[in-house]
Amino acid sequence: MHRLLALLFQRCPVCLQGEVFTSLFGMHTHCPRCGVKYERETGYFLNAMFIGYAIGFLVLVPTALLLAWLNVSILVFSLAIVSETALLTPLLFRYARLIWMHIDQMLDPRSPPTLISGRPPL
Repeated sequence: MHRLLALLFQRCPVCLQGEVFTSLFGMHTHCPRCGVKYERETGYFLNAMFIGYAIGFLVLVPTALLLAWLNVSILVFSLAIVSETALLTPLLFRYARLIWMHIDQMLDPRSPPTLISGRPPL
C-alpha cells in the first residue's frame, strides 16, 4: 500500500518519500531525501518508454473507437487524437518512468547509500 501511494504521489522508489520530479519534464538525478541515484545505468529509462507506449495505447484506443463509432471526419478524428496525446504526454512521461522505477526496485531492491557526515551523498 505504501508503494502504491508513493507511486501515486510521485515519490522515490527506494525511500518512498523523496520527490522525483523538479518540473513538468525535469527529474532530480538523485533522491533529495535518501540520496539514491535514480538512473542506474545508461539507457535505464528505455523500459519506461515501452510502458508509456502501452499506457498511451490503452488510453487512446477507447477515444479512437468512440470517434470511429460516431463516424466523425478524418480531420476531427486526427485533431481529437493529437489533442488528447498532447494533453496526456506529461502524465504519461512521469508515470511511465515512475512505474518502471518502482517495478525495478521491487525486482532488484537496493537500499539508500550510506550516510556520510549526516547527509546523503550526491
